[in-house]
Amino acid sequence: MEIDLQEDMKVINEQLETLVSELNKVNNSRSTLLQQIQNLNGVAMYLRGKMPPEQAQTIPAPPEQVADSDELDRSVEYPTDEGT
Repeated sequence: MEIDLQEDMKVINEQLETLVSELNKVNNSRSTLLQQIQNLNGVAMYLRGKMPPEQAQTIPAPPEQVADSDELDRSVEYPTDEGT
């Protein structure tokens, strides 16, 4: 049984391209949803600020805002100030 490395590499690269494309689409959708949530939270805060205090208390608070965890995580610690 002979292995065709060229063909295997071609198939793997095509699969990688497909998966990266799908990931980009999902990531774009996620970004769009986050932006819409932030916009609606801003409108809700504005409207809540315009309401009389007694009416504002009867409206439930919005759910907590979702943080973009990709931007908050860090994989490397900050360097120390040694030698400065």
